[in-house]
Amino acid sequence: MIEEIDIHCIENDRYGFTLPYLYEIEKDSGREKSIKEILEFLSEENKEYIISFCADLDEYVIGLHKKEYSPIHMYKNFGNLYYDQDVIGEKESFLELVNFMSENYQSLIDNKTYSKNMDTNEWE
Repeated sequence: MIEEIDIHCIENDRYGFTLPYLYEIEKDSGREKSIKEILEFLSEENKEYIISFCADLDEYVIGLHKKEYSPIHMYKNFGNLYYDQDVIGEKESFLELVNFMSENYQSLIDNKTYSKNMDTNEWE
């Protein structure tokens, strides 16, 4: 998952992946993780990951901090997992952030819809 995020965000200059897509990456690699486990894993990494809102997808994505974002210290965080509190709302605990992301994405994962088509705006 880390390598895929690095390639996507650095080499391809993208903003990140949705949680269902990250789930699929881990599942296909034989490292299936829950939403909570994915977020915990990223919060404990040695890079700064950020949950931001992608207007093109109309979804939250997780990627590396980009130079066009506000300085990293402006965001709320749990370990090395930062989030845009202006978009997501301020969370008092890591579990509250997990619950917020689960409410948005667990049903998509359960339905095996991991990727959002930008042309149709539908999950596939």
